[in-house]
Amino acid sequence: MTRKKGEELEKIKKDLKIDKLWSWSRINTYINCPYEYMLKYILKIPEDKKDSIYAVSGNYAHSIVEKLYRNELDNQGMLNEYEEKLFEFNTMGLMYDRTDKDKNEKIAKKYEACMRHFFLNHKKVTNKPIIEPFLLIKIGNQYFQGYIDILNVEERNGRKKIFISDWKTSSLYSGKKLIENSGQLLLYAEGIHQKTNMPYEDIIIRFNFMKYVNVTYTQKNGEIKVRQIERNSIGEKLKSNTKTWLKHFKYSEDDIENLLFQMIETNTIECLPKEVQEKFKINDCFVEVELNEEIIDNHKQYITNIIVDIIKKEKEFEKTKDKNIFWKDITRESSYYHAVLSGYSSKIHEPYRKYLEELDDKDSKRVEKDKSIIDDLSWLDGIL
Repeated sequence: MTRKKGEELEKIKKDLKIDKLWSWSRINTYINCPYEYMLKYILKIPEDKKDSIYAVSGNYAHSIVEKLYRNELDNQGMLNEYEEKLFEFNTMGLMYDRTDKDKNEKIAKKYEACMRHFFLNHKKVTNKPIIEPFLLIKIGNQYFQGYIDILNVEERNGRKKIFISDWKTSSLYSGKKLIENSGQLLLYAEGIHQKTNMPYEDIIIRFNFMKYVNVTYTQKNGEIKVRQIERNSIGEKLKSNTKTWLKHFKYSEDDIENLLFQMIETNTIECLPKEVQEKFKINDCFVEVELNEEIIDNHKQYITNIIVDIIKKEKEFEKTKDKNIFWKDITRESSYYHAVLSGYSSKIHEPYRKYLEELDDKDSKRVEKDKSIIDDLSWLDGIL
């Protein structure tokens, strides 16, 4: 679906008698870093770091797969367009790791191999998918706007379900990290509930981790298991299970060695005998997120609390112009975000600059200490 134009959004605000439409990206920016929120949404300072590939590559990946669903590209066409974009990224000097050339090349090789595999092997959702439908969501007395990556309706266990899926080019989320990164999906689930009155139990929210596959496989004892595997290493990761089944079907040691070599080299199970292939099913890596009314209520309260805090600080800043209102010290854990993902460099982002300066100071003191040890030749006094 086409995104709303500025005048359309203004009409929505006028009709609702509100002066602001929130977005999850705005809320998430504040969650990640209140100071960055101030730079971006209050001071409206343009981002000055243009050499990180992650955001640009992720956006293009979304755009390319949308063209598949609009019947503008097929799988090979998606791969071709991705290769063209990679050439542009390299020409622009975009990097996965700004600080280490060898590490950057290692990440690039793995990341790009996984994405190539996705574009060539992704199977379209065929049951009337809707791409980027617009949602208006009411949380308390505030309104959010949003666009779902892909929405479709399927039957599961005899009940009609609405599936809300989010394309992700990031590493796999699990456990606590999965919950922490599900805020947008939860918000969209509430929007669908408000729009359709569909029970939460019939709304399925999930990530499609594009760099991974779900491999459903049968063990020798008949038990069915599912593994998430990076797309560039399917053959290598399935080696052990495949060997077990090849032995079970009485293949010779030479045949087993040859078949395993082919599987690893081609990164596919298509070279295996049919009876072994049937023990594995490889699909997109959909990871579902738990959803119920209690989870939604807690999330709505969480969002409401954040908005209250933002509005309070915005009003205080309007009076004082004191940037310290949004100050949050950078920690070792949060420094990765600022080093790799944030669009603001330390030239603009003062808390990050302070963190780097303190880091440099610690390194300098350590060097001085090491230097003093090296320069201390008093141990020679007894032998000279």
